[in-house]
Amino acid sequence: MERRACLTTFTGSALLLSAGCLSNSSQSQACDAVEITRASVSVEYGCDTGQIRSGSVEGQVGDCNTELSLEIVDEDETIEEVAFETNNGRWSVGFGEGPGQVRAIPSSGDKRVRIRGPDGGILASEQLTVSHYLDSPALTVWRPEFEPETVSVGEDVTVVFSIATFGAETSFTAALLVDGEPVETRDGTVDSGADCQSASGPEYEFSYTFEEPGEYELAGRITVDASAKGGDTKSIGTVTVSSDSSS
Repeated sequence: MERRACLTTFTGSALLLSAGCLSNSSQSQACDAVEITRASVSVEYGCDTGQIRSGSVEGQVGDCNTELSLEIVDEDETIEEVAFETNNGRWSVGFGEGPGQVRAIPSSGDKRVRIRGPDGGILASEQLTVSHYLDSPALTVWRPEFEPETVSVGEDVTVVFSIATFGAETSFTAALLVDGEPVETRDGTVDSGADCQSASGPEYEFSYTFEEPGEYELAGRITVDASAKGGDTKSIGTVTVSSDSSS
């Protein structure tokens, strides 16, 4: 009966009549069925671009054509609000630079996503999963070098490299590798952040004496929590060891 009354109230095309009816009773019921099916964002760091975010908030809704509002909430403070249109089913709002995109860069930690209706009421709310570079360690062997390139058996080769960080604060183990095997290790820690122009972590100097002639591959390695996760291995070069001249 309510739909029939709506049809007698409006004149014009059937499309306008249907929209008029939805704007009264049936629309509010359908839009109450808003659901968030995905809410995740990844924040990475590039030395040429700065912080880069990607991801989306996606969901579905019933038979409803209207403008809703997506909010990104950090500790009960709304850091961005984006309006979007539903389309009789699924909807999606991405993290990017263009219009209709979430342009804020969430910090690390728990966030929430809320969907509000035309009347300002909250129709859906979910935790926003934030994968942030400052939450995970990412270390790099920075500017390794060694000297001399040619030695005799019994002489030392000196290897120097620093530690650069592009992620979370962490402890680590730095190692000098000879033909892939660690021959000396040092422990250290780095603060969180992103090193682009120089290394903020400590510098290490290793010395190694070769007992047999030959060619040996040198490399520097960083491990985090006794695994390769968050670490880095970088080739340093080849040292040539000749026979002891005194023999």
